[in-house]
Amino acid sequence: MSPDKVRPLEALGELVRDGDSVAFGGGWFANHPMAAVRELIRAGRRDIRALTVVGSVDMDLMAAAGTLGHLSFSMVTLEAFGLAPSVRGAIESGALPFTEYTGLGLLIGLEAQGRGVPYLPYRGPFGSDIPARYPEIYATTACPFTGEELTAVRAIRPDVAIVHALRADAEGNAQWDGTSGPDVEMAKAAGRVIVTCEEIVDRDVIVANAHMTKLPGYYVEAVIEAPFGAHPTSHIPRYAMDAWELMDYAAAVSGPAFSDYLGQIRGESEAEYRERVLKGRDGVLRRLVDAAEIIEEAHA
Repeated sequence: MSPDKVRPLEALGELVRDGDSVAFGGGWFANHPMAAVRELIRAGRRDIRALTVVGSVDMDLMAAAGTLGHLSFSMVTLEAFGLAPSVRGAIESGALPFTEYTGLGLLIGLEAQGRGVPYLPYRGPFGSDIPARYPEIYATTACPFTGEELTAVRAIRPDVAIVHALRADAEGNAQWDGTSGPDVEMAKAAGRVIVTCEEIVDRDVIVANAHMTKLPGYYVEAVIEAPFGAHPTSHIPRYAMDAWELMDYAAAVSGPAFSDYLGQIRGESEAEYRERVLKGRDGVLRRLVDAAEIIEEAHA
């Protein structure tokens, strides 16, 4: 009998413990597991040692809520909406310890763990002072065949990876339609994997679209259905990023009313969050994806 790994979103506080190192999928304003982020805040998790390649509102929201105990990253940004003020303020004040990677270095460290080797070498990062600052992560090595000097990156093994997929079945086989960013590398490197997804489907649907399965179920511990689970970031092809909500966040985060913003998230379910925030914009966000495809085809 196939294992049923389906869990409710409310179980996330049991699946992730205080002090865990957690890799969060997504990058820029796309595919971040935001429903999971909000649920960790509701569950009162603390001292999470987060890892992100290009973090966004996910890291900033957790920093503001006091969820983070350490942050490993190559970048955290709100892009067109400005800096990530909660992350920046916490780092500048010394309240949030951090480890800064180069983006490629972080990906290579995750890939090394996924491949089961203690490190992987690469060329670079040329001109960066990061390797010298972190000798416990970066080292110089020589190619055994050519003698070329290379940079070695130590394998990175998060306790947990949380990624957001388009769909998955009860066995944990997860599919993406389009980019999956760093999610697969994170999942293969982690000790445990939690997949949130737009919908849980029958195994027959997964089999019929087998080419879209980027993460086999044997990597996955739990599957959580979370519609609009990447909101306010995008999850193509289902919906575009919600610029309206991101503007509201950017306006609120540095102001005196931000405690009210956090209080709303802590005090509501995820279904109540969707009802409150989307306000009928779900259809608009879906149509924005269609419009982008039309524009792209017209310029092809």
